[in-house]
Amino acid sequence: MNAAEHRILSALALATAGASLCPKDQDSIPHAAIGCFGGYCFATLPDIVEPATSPNHRQFFHSVVFAGVLGYALYRLHCWQPETPKQRVWRVVGLIAGGAYLVHLALDATTKRSLPLLGRLG
Repeated sequence: MNAAEHRILSALALATAGASLCPKDQDSIPHAAIGCFGGYCFATLPDIVEPATSPNHRQFFHSVVFAGVLGYALYRLHCWQPETPKQRVWRVVGLIAGGAYLVHLALDATTKRSLPLLGRLG
């Protein structure tokens, strides 16, 4: 899957997530727009962490184990109640970046090479 496909599908997934997770008393359009923009911007983050320099570039940060760890971290971040506006911004950025990372891994898992279970760290 190429970078453009990752960006488009991540933008769509996070726009949907942003709209569906919007509090009931707020307009969902800004949440969807922020999710769309963030999903597009962060969609290739895994390939920045582990550049696609060879067909076997997928290691630990492209692994099933890392996806599980990141999923749990996102759950904890979602449950966190920030106390300051600055913390709220960082929480949203973390949720969007982590969500885009997981979408990328899910898309990579559907390819012929899929994802390694654990990979190696270097």
